Amino acid sequence: MDIVFRKLPDDRHDLEVRDRRGPDVRQMSRATGPTMPHDLVHAAVESALGITDGFWGAMVRGATFEGFETTAPTRHRRSGMKVLRRGGEAVMRAELCVNWSYRVWSGLSTGGRGVGRSPLDERQVALACAALDRAAERWAELPEGGTLTWRW
Repeated sequence: MDIVFRKLPDDRHDLEVRDRRGPDVRQMSRATGPTMPHDLVHAAVESALGITDGFWGAMVRGATFEGFETTAPTRHRRSGMKVLRRGGEAVMRAELCVNWSYRVWSGLSTGGRGVGRSPLDERQVALACAALDRAAERWAELPEGGTLTWRW
């Protein structure tokens, strides 16, 4: 599966997901965030930690998440909800790992009320942070209108 992120003006991006089980999908222009697209954060951390059943693993198996639409008219009627029903817990675990990694990497608090315990050990956090460094560098170097393709 290919995930194609395109850098747009005004700190925005869009993305297209190709060659997955199910139709190609896209997410239209949305805010990028302080450093890079949230879905790029997922790709970097999930890849670095070998998470194959998280957000992008579900996408490759045909899951469809809110905000994504098919790139072309299709007879494909399966919404991808079956994939999420079968693997939803794993997707949520991956979300916790990604969010924890991003908190550490970006210097946000990892203690206090409502934060909880780390779902990762120190080695995993180090791997995730190194992957986030590389992804942020690739995104920062990308010119406006340029694309970054992540092969999953």
